[in-house]
Amino acid sequence: MSYDLKTHAQKFAPNYGEHDFSDHLPMAVTALNKLGATEQRVDEFVKTYAKKLKRKKPGAKSLDGLLLSARIGDPTVYPLAYNYFSEAIANEGRVEVLATYLPELTNAIATAAFHGILRTTFGLIANEDSEIAAGLAYWWANAEPVSFSMSIGAANNDVETLIDDVADSFKRHGKKLNLDHPTISARIAEVFASARIGSVLNRAAAANVSFDKIAATALRIYLSTGDFTALHCVTGVHATRILSEHVVMNDVDLRKALWGAICAAYASIGAPPLISLTPAPVKPPDWRVITSAALSSDDEHDIKFAYSCMEEARQYGRDAHYRYAASVRLGLAESPA
Repeated sequence: MSYDLKTHAQKFAPNYGEHDFSDHLPMAVTALNKLGATEQRVDEFVKTYAKKLKRKKPGAKSLDGLLLSARIGDPTVYPLAYNYFSEAIANEGRVEVLATYLPELTNAIATAAFHGILRTTFGLIANEDSEIAAGLAYWWANAEPVSFSMSIGAANNDVETLIDDVADSFKRHGKKLNLDHPTISARIAEVFASARIGSVLNRAAAANVSFDKIAATALRIYLSTGDFTALHCVTGVHATRILSEHVVMNDVDLRKALWGAICAAYASIGAPPLISLTPAPVKPPDWRVITSAALSSDDEHDIKFAYSCMEEARQYGRDAHYRYAASVRLGLAESPA
């Protein structure tokens, strides 16, 4: 029997290692299953990956909703928040819980390099309430809210202009930033903290940009750089779209916060020039080859990225571009960067 995600969050802490990296095992297992992995392959991956995880300290305590809201952004609240969300989902249902708490998390969408929203969404994809609770608890405990002024008058909704504005602002003010932090989250936080660049990000987040255009921009950033942060932009956009499809709420604020976060991530890697999506890449490997390579990889990011690329191609088209992006990550094609 393939790995059972029902008890994973009860056994393991949500992060591990010197820099508190996010536990990717549940997400990678879900992606492997969606890519058609055999039970043996999933079990092999779990056996290797689980060795680096930290065991979670046992505890059955929870807390009420008012106390939970007061402790958003407190890493020590994770065990209590996990129990709270587990109980709430069991009593009220996942849709109700997501609709209730997502508004408080929306401006923290870039938290932990999008891994809060990623784990929450992969719980939805896996249809596993325990993983949804773990994702929400991790997102909540590590939340890094950004106070976007998303209604500051009429925004320019042209994606090219908005990206050019971010690049221009970084060119002028980016030299003062310290972007040598060891984690993606710290580098994004550095950009958010810049008053000059932050004001441009504020204007970007005021724009009403569609998921399609946000996805295209994330793809362009990755294809232009092959960068690890850019990889998380692609998977983060995929996760946000899926989450929005499961929640009965107005997704405008969610999209605006996502767009602001993608722009910040772009600035955090130096706001490099972006390639055009035309013409399409010529004859990248087909999905059969890509899937085979992803299933053989022990790198959780290879697996998740290939899956997200496949799903985004199904949603938006741009099939050759997404195949090329996945192939670059998997070493099947050379990066244009």
